[in-house]
Amino acid sequence: MNTIKSFLWKTFFLLFMLICLVAYFFIVPFKLILSKKKYRRLIHAGVSFWGRVTVRSTGSRVIIEGAELIPASESICYIGNHQGLFDIPSFLGFIGKPVGFVAKQELFKVPILSLWMKEIPCVFIDRKNARKAMETFKASAGIIRGGHPLVIFPEGTRSKSDTMGIFHLGSLKLPQMADATIVPFVIKGSWRILDIDKKIHKSLIRIKILPPILPTDPIYRDKHKLSEFLHSTIKSNLETI
Repeated sequence: MNTIKSFLWKTFFLLFMLICLVAYFFIVPFKLILSKKKYRRLIHAGVSFWGRVTVRSTGSRVIIEGAELIPASESICYIGNHQGLFDIPSFLGFIGKPVGFVAKQELFKVPILSLWMKEIPCVFIDRKNARKAMETFKASAGIIRGGHPLVIFPEGTRSKSDTMGIFHLGSLKLPQMADATIVPFVIKGSWRILDIDKKIHKSLIRIKILPPILPTDPIYRDKHKLSEFLHSTIKSNLETI
């Protein structure tokens, strides 16, 4: 049964992405006539719709907790665990605010998706090249300072489970370079949709926003203590939500 369901969903998703391609060429020209703020809202509406449809079409649901903890400031870097392929559509579709992602370079090669990711905006990082990665972080810091919050996954890869990998210290340079408020979050259940066996399963996805860490907090500049605190806080919440 799951094989048939997966085939039908993948067929639907392919058709849906073709519709998104048409929508892209319809929406992008508005960049020339709208203010940056209004264009950003338009893009947010488009990618939020994409995220919701992508998740709900699998039969899955998303529950958001702690959204009231997100600060009003737009100089924000979200940091959380990375479970599966549906982390990004879940976050985009249900967090309720415009966000971009620091994504692996391989996603730059994905047709249609990469076009939208550049408009959000997202940035693509070459994890195999330290110099290029640092250049990407500098560009990302500029995006955050320009009022576009970004999401980063310090594990660097999907856990495909309810466990967490180690955090790469280099990831924490981004919020520090941007002098951005860190908003930790936990995501749970997203890996169960597709990462179990490459077949579609419905799942309950929980995203919990945790108390922010301000640039003025003593722990903010100590990357070792900051990494340990973020990892332990996210892990403990992952185990309890």
